[in-house]
Amino acid sequence: MKSIKDILNIKKISLVRRILISVAILVFVFLFEYLGLFRTIDNYIFDIAYMQHKQIDLPITIIGIDEPTLSNLEEGGLGDYEQWDRSYYAKLLEIICTDEYAPAEIVFDILFSGPKTPEGDAAFIEQIQKYGKCIFGERLEFDEQIITEENGVKRLDTAHITTVGKLFPELEALNPKRAFTNNNSAYDKFIRTFIPCFKNPEYSGDCLAYAAYKYYCEQNGIEYTKFSEDGIPVQLRFSYAGPPGEFETVSFVDVLNGEVDPRAFKDKIVFVGGTSTGFQDDFFTPADYRHTMYGVEIHANILEAIYDGDYQTDANSISMGIVYGIVTGLIFFIICFLSLPVSAILSLIMLVANIVLGRTLYENGIVIDQFSYMLAIILSYIGMVVHHYLKERAAKKKVSDAFKMYVAPEIVKEVAGQGDFVLNLGGRNKDIAVLFIDIRGFTSMSENLSPEEVVNILNEYFAVVTEAVFKNKGTIDKFIGDACMAVFNSPFDLDDYVFRAVHTGWDILQSGQKLQNTLMEKYGRTINFGIGVNCGEAVIGNIGCEFRMDYTAIGDTVNTSSRLESNAKAGQLLISEEVLRRLEGRITVEEIGAIPLKGKSKHIMVYNVIGIKEEEE
Repeated sequence: MKSIKDILNIKKISLVRRILISVAILVFVFLFEYLGLFRTIDNYIFDIAYMQHKQIDLPITIIGIDEPTLSNLEEGGLGDYEQWDRSYYAKLLEIICTDEYAPAEIVFDILFSGPKTPEGDAAFIEQIQKYGKCIFGERLEFDEQIITEENGVKRLDTAHITTVGKLFPELEALNPKRAFTNNNSAYDKFIRTFIPCFKNPEYSGDCLAYAAYKYYCEQNGIEYTKFSEDGIPVQLRFSYAGPPGEFETVSFVDVLNGEVDPRAFKDKIVFVGGTSTGFQDDFFTPADYRHTMYGVEIHANILEAIYDGDYQTDANSISMGIVYGIVTGLIFFIICFLSLPVSAILSLIMLVANIVLGRTLYENGIVIDQFSYMLAIILSYIGMVVHHYLKERAAKKKVSDAFKMYVAPEIVKEVAGQGDFVLNLGGRNKDIAVLFIDIRGFTSMSENLSPEEVVNILNEYFAVVTEAVFKNKGTIDKFIGDACMAVFNSPFDLDDYVFRAVHTGWDILQSGQKLQNTLMEKYGRTINFGIGVNCGEAVIGNIGCEFRMDYTAIGDTVNTSSRLESNAKAGQLLISEEVLRRLEGRITVEEIGAIPLKGKSKHIMVYNVIGIKEEEE
C-alpha cells in the first residue's frame, strides 16, 4: 500500500510533467506563429471566414483589351497587340472624353514603354493634353542589396529598386500622373495584398489603385485616407468585391467601333487593360479559386477596397506568437485537471472565442493567424482524450489482471472481448455449483512448522487448487485459512458448470499424490484434503456495505457444499444427490449414505466420486 509520501511524490511528478508539456506547447505555438509555418492554411481560413461579396460603391468600368479586340482585322479585331499603333488609344480618348460626358479619370494598366509610330504617338499625346485626367502604370523591379545607413550601420534592403519602366519620351515629357502596377502574389500564388505607396531614395510613388483613389477623391472633394510613405513598404490585405467579372467590363474594340454609347462612361473611373490570356496578366485570387482574374480587375478591386476602408494589416507575428503560446499552454494545463466533457466545452469555448476575436479584429483592420492556435487547442483536447483512454485502459488492465487471480484467464479474455458484462450491485438468484476444499490436520501440522514453512506449503497447495479451478473455468471466491471456496457459473455464465465443478475436485485429487511427494521432499511433511461439491440456486452479488464489498455467493447451496467438505475424509470428493442427478452416467460414485449436516433438520444422501467419464471429443 502506497504511503502518503509516495502519493504526494506521484502527484508532484504529474504536476511537473503537465507544466513541462504546457511550456512545450507554448514554445511550439510561438515558433509556428513566428515562422509562419501555417501561413498558407491561415490564408485559406481568412478567405473562407472573411472574404464575402459586397456591393460596389464606386462607378468603375473596365475597357478590356480582350480576345475579340486582338483578333485579325478580317474578323473585326485590331490584330497583334505588339504591332499596334497608339492611334488606337488616341481614338479611344477622343470617343469617350467629350466635354459633355467625360469620365472622372482614365487609368491605364498598360506599359507605354517605347515609341511606336510618330503619327500614332503624336495623336495620343494630343488627346492626353486635351483631356488631362489620365493615370499611367509603370513597372518596378526589385532585388536585395546591402546598403549603409548615415550612421554607418549596414542593413539588407529587400526592396531595392533596380528598374523603373519608363514611358515613351513624348509621354515622359508631359510628366503625367503615374503609379506602379506591381501586384505581388504570396507563396501560394494568390494575390491578397497590395502596397499602397512606396518611397525610398530611388523612387517615390503610389500603387495604381491608390493613385486612382486619391485623384477621384480630390476631384469630388472627398477627404482621402493617407498611408505612411516612410520606412519599409506596408503590405495590406484587402477583400475582393466579388469573383472575376464582377465589375462592368466592355470590349476595347467595341468602344472604337461605336458599339458602346460613350455616355456610359460619364463620371466613371475607367480602367483600360488587358483581359486576354495573351497578356499573361491573370492571377489566382481568393475571390474564386477555380478561375484567374486579370490584373486590371484586381486594381479595380483594390480601389474599391481602399474606398470602402476594407483593408487590413497583419498582426505582429511575435506578439501573436507570445499571446497564443501563453493562452494555449494555460488551456492545456487547465484541462489536465478537468473531466473530458468539461474539457470539450472549454476547448469549444476557446475556439469560438478566437473566431469571434478574429472577426472583431478583422472589422477593425487587423488580421490574425488562427490555425496554430486552433490546432494547439484541438490537439490538446485530443491528447487529453488519448491520455484518459490510456489511463482507463491501464486501469482496466489492472482490473483484468486482478480478475485473473480469481477467474480463469480465458474467461476474462472472452468477457473483455465482448465488453457486455456488468456486475450488478446487490444480489440476484442464480443456479451455480460450489466447491469447498480444506486440508486435513492443518492446525496440528502448523504447530510443528515455522511460519515461513506453513506459508510455503499453503502456496504449493493453493497453486494446485487454483490451477484446477481455472482449468475448468471456475472462479476462486475466497481463501479461508487453509480452505478454499470456488464457484462455477458465477459471476459469468458457464456451460456444463456442475460437471466442471466435480471435474475440478477430481483433478485436485489426481494431483494430490504429486503434491504430497513434493512437500515431503521439501519440508518432510505432507498434507491431505477433503472436497465437497453441491449445486443449486444461490444468491450472488456484492455483499457488504458501500465502502467495503465482496462479490460472493451465499445461501443453502453454499452451506451444504461447505458441510459436505467438512464431512469428507482425506482423499474424498463428496457430492450431493442433486449433483449426482444432474451428472447421472457421467461420473462413477460410491454411496456414502444419508448423513446429518450441521444446520439441516433432514439428512441428505451423500456420494463419493471414484471416477470421471471423460467425454470423447
